[in-house]
Parts: sequence; structure tokens; C-alpha cells
Amino acid sequence: MFFRNYPNIIVAMEVGSSKVAVAVSEQRADGSLVLLGVGEAKTSGVRKCEIVNFEYAKQSISHALKDAEEKTDVEISEVYLALSGAHIHSENVELTTAIHSEGNEILQEHLDDLDGMIRHQSLEPGYSFIHEIIRHYRLDDGSTVENPIGLSSRRLSAEYHLISGITTRLQTTIRCVKELGVNVKGFALGSLATAQAILTEAQKREGAIIVNCGAGATDWLAYEAGGVIETGVIAVGGEHLTNDLALGLKLPPLKAEDLKLRHGRVDAAPAGATETVVIPGDYSFEERIVPMESVQMILNARQEETLRIVLGKLSEKPFWPHFRGTVHFTGGASRIPGFLELASEIFPVPVALAMPLPFEGDQSRISRPDLATVTGLLRYAQIEDANTEPEGFGFGSLRKLFAAMRLFSF
Repeated sequence: MFFRNYPNIIVAMEVGSSKVAVAVSEQRADGSLVLLGVGEAKTSGVRKCEIVNFEYAKQSISHALKDAEEKTDVEISEVYLALSGAHIHSENVELTTAIHSEGNEILQEHLDDLDGMIRHQSLEPGYSFIHEIIRHYRLDDGSTVENPIGLSSRRLSAEYHLISGITTRLQTTIRCVKELGVNVKGFALGSLATAQAILTEAQKREGAIIVNCGAGATDWLAYEAGGVIETGVIAVGGEHLTNDLALGLKLPPLKAEDLKLRHGRVDAAPAGATETVVIPGDYSFEERIVPMESVQMILNARQEETLRIVLGKLSEKPFWPHFRGTVHFTGGASRIPGFLELASEIFPVPVALAMPLPFEGDQSRISRPDLATVTGLLRYAQIEDANTEPEGFGFGSLRKLFAAMRLFSF
């Protein structure tokens, strides 16, 4: 239970590079989730989705929590936390166990054997598991199944997608929340949470990629035949668009950010375009007039480079040559005018701006692309709550979605 007298409340938190978001929802008796409100606070002490100043970050989290409590009249004592950062690493692993039961029948103990084996996979020093996601099982005839129990096979293989991160960086984010007297009940990779707010099960089976274009980082997650086949992140995002404007046009960062938000575009300016933009002056800055062509050229160059980096990362993976699904873009940086047109020129597969799945509550919040991760995490948390073992803190049957929090102890 999260809150005193509020047994059906689920709270999700994302500590991003530009803001901290805290989403509060209520689960109804029919299983539907109603978004009660979202608390937000401008982030300080976080760069590229990683905490670089602990006290500043803690203050930002505190302000977002207070904002959420005031908007929803809910006392927040536990949250689910989205994790991200360029240190996140992933790989695909296949393990096999022999079946020696009568009639070569696959039993639950054989699945448990595979799970035990995956938990003992070696990692780079200093890294810890975030998720151990099972993609599917494979029988001795080569066929793949979602649930092999009761089937006959001489051996059983399982394909896992393993996601890990630097232990100390993960611990820092969790400790920053816990020091405010708020327990971290569970966590999930940000892109995995985002997918739950965007993709249907049918899209996951057909093959889909979700790319979240955030302020400090761009992360992605790919599905193939309903299973996660690839995850990745680069420490490049919307903040880099702002920085490039500031450097290219010799503007203060706040003026560059305002220019991006008000007039930014990433499509190419027409030849001979003469449109200009007035940048208002203030006590420390004299009014400037800049060509719109320069604004578009700077933003186009950075956004194209970012998208080509993502495409290059995906192109290196074995699944990419036969991928026929759609790349769905979300996140605040994906809503800059001209983004989809630019992405369609770069990616050789269909692209789309992600549309949120139905979610009861404040629709103005639900439809915001920069809140896709935190609202998607609410859906994940709902599944985890329904499957958590009654006693103790265990993810047990949901390890395929949430890695057991065995590595964090304070």
C-alpha cells in the first residue's frame, strides 16, 4: 500500500535533465487507471539524465513531490522510478537446459532453472542488472513459444534481453529519493516505461521501435515478435539544440532556449528566405534581429546528426535488415516543427509521431509527449502491483518485466 487511507494509488517519478515529473494515479475496481495529476519542477543538478549535484537534484525532486501532493491531495510515501543515462548497457543472451522429466515434459522447475542461470550471468565490474527480460522460449525443433509448460522437448532454450547500468549511478538516483523519506518501491528503464504509454500489443508483435527524444538524452527500445530485442541511449537531446543556438548565434542560454521554443524549426529554410526573428533585449542583453534561415540551419544540422546516430546504432544490430515496422518518436524534442519530415528523410522505414494510448484523467497531461515515460511507468507499476508476492519485497513472477531489486540496499 502506498498511502495511508489511499490503497489504490500508484505514483511514478522521472528525474529528467530538464524537469522532475511525478504522476499520481488511482486504480479503479475495474482495473482502469485514472490520472489524478502530475507534479513538476525544473531540474537542477542533473545532466544527461544523471545526477551531478546531489543536493540540487534532491531539492528538485522535493519540489516536484510537493507539487504533486498539492495537486492531488495525496500523501506520497512510495514511488516507482524511471531510470536512464548513457551508462545503460544491454545485450541478448540465450541459455539452454536439458529436459529429463518423464516424457520430456517441460515443468515450472525447468523455467526456474533458466531463470537461475540468467541471474548468474557475469557483468562488467561495477555494473548491476536493471532488467532480465525474457523474449521467448525455444524447443528442440527450433520453434518458439511464449509458455512451454506442459510441452515435450529434450531441451529448452530461453532468449533474454539483459539491461544493466553502473551500480553507483543507479544507487545515487534511488538514494536521492529515499533521503526525502519516500521509498522507491520499484523501477524500470525509462524507454521500457515509455513503450507502455505508446505501443499496443499488436504493434509490439508486428515490430516497432520507440525513440524518446528527451532534453538530455535520446533513448530507444525495439520490439520484434512481441519481445524486446534492443535498447539503447545516447547522451544527446533537446539541450544540445539550445546549446548550438547559443554558440552559433552568440546568445545567452535562456535566450537561446526561448528562441528554440518560440521559433525553432528543423526543416530547411527555402532558398532566398529573408524572414527574421527579433530577440527581445533586457537589462543585460541588447535586442537582436537574427535570420530565421540561421536558426533553421543550426537546428537542422544538430537534429539530423542525432537521428543519424540513432539510425547508425540500430543499423549495427542483427534485427535491423529485416525490420519492417514503424519507428515511433516521442519526447519534447520530437515536437519541434519539421521533425517528422526530417526523420522520414533519414530512416528507411515508416516513421510516426507517437500517439498516447487511452488513459482516463487529465487529457492535457496524458497527451504531452514529454510525460510519456512517467505515464507509461504508471502502467508498468500497475502490472507489478498486481503480481507482487504478498510478503516481502519481491518482483518474483514479474522478473521478465522488472528485475528484482536485489542489488540496492541502504
